[in-house]
Amino acid sequence: MNIYDALEALDSIASLADVEGWRQIDHQPKIKMVSFKKGKARINVYYTTMTVGTCIDHPKKGKTQLFRRNVSMETLTKIFRNPRIHTQRGYYRRDK
Repeated sequence: MNIYDALEALDSIASLADVEGWRQIDHQPKIKMVSFKKGKARINVYYTTMTVGTCIDHPKKGKTQLFRRNVSMETLTKIFRNPRIHTQRGYYRRDK
């Protein structure tokens, strides 16, 4: 992904997050990652690979992280609407 594609993706992601009520809390250009927060949930988007990490406080499992690779903008929209959505594409990690 070239610099222009990355910037375009970043703008699209930030606009989508804003529409869904997420607040941008971090941007790390060196690793091409942008973070958003809403309530206790956090979403990290690595915008060159479209890997999305969701950090939530699950009602039964406690604090969890779920990573999804190669996420489309359509799926990202669903994740911003419900970070717990099952996409059948992720892998899970529990904080200890």
